[in-house]
Amino acid sequence: MSTDVTGRVLVGVDDLTGTAPAVEAALREARRVGAGLSLVHAFASPPAFGPSLWLDAYAAALPEARDLLERQAARLRAAHDGLDVDTHVVVGRPAPVLIDASRTARLTVVGCRGVGGFAELLLGSVSAQVAAHAHSPVLVIRPPGHEQPPGDAPVLVGVDAAPACAEVVQAAFEHAHARGVELVAVHCWASMDAPGGDACGEHDRSAPEAAAQLLLDDALAAARHRYPQVRVVRRLIRTGATGSALVRESAEAGVVVVGSRGHAGAAGVLLNSVSQALLHHAHCPVAVIR
Repeated sequence: MSTDVTGRVLVGVDDLTGTAPAVEAALREARRVGAGLSLVHAFASPPAFGPSLWLDAYAAALPEARDLLERQAARLRAAHDGLDVDTHVVVGRPAPVLIDASRTARLTVVGCRGVGGFAELLLGSVSAQVAAHAHSPVLVIRPPGHEQPPGDAPVLVGVDAAPACAEVVQAAFEHAHARGVELVAVHCWASMDAPGGDACGEHDRSAPEAAAQLLLDDALAAARHRYPQVRVVRRLIRTGATGSALVRESAEAGVVVVGSRGHAGAAGVLLNSVSQALLHHAHCPVAVIR
């Protein structure tokens, strides 16, 4: 069953009685870009050959779910004058429902339910499946009970030599421009005396470090020209563990922007190791770009 949310910010809603952090984040994004907001709730279907009692309960629960979701939308409209909010209750499992709906969305926002915190997010969860397979950009929000980053926290992006990095950098600049915050661009480079390598002197490190600086400058050049008003902090980190370095940097960020696709040749891998590390352990929301 297809859900048309063309050009809108889509958010997956599992709590029909309150406003979850993912809904609040989706609301902020919708207002920031001037788009409509679509609340989507996946309603589990009953067993095909279950007892009639189950089918009766299901028939009663489906309209109730629609009513609760519409009440949530009404509260948002009342609190935010002029906000365009619609609702969709779709029969099916949450991940496939949201992935299908994302085909026409401007942005898909999901929360996560990591036991003990964001660091416990499992890749088999709904949020991880959506992050890996959605057709639109995805914003993964930390679970309830975790302090959200301040509004003036910078956007963080990791920069490498991959061809798709240009799109990720462009999206990071767009996020920073929309939020009116600075962009922290990090490039991790490995030298022979990085952990796991052989010791070498400062002179031996100068050439690869200069190359790393040039790569970072080149990767940022086009987007900096489009967004000259965005202040950029460039950061070189000498390490062989890019994922761990970006997780540490995310502690001071408002959102970290990553790519969605694994390297060519890794059949079935739709999130590379760095993206997976950030989805598991980042201290802030994670924006995943197609």
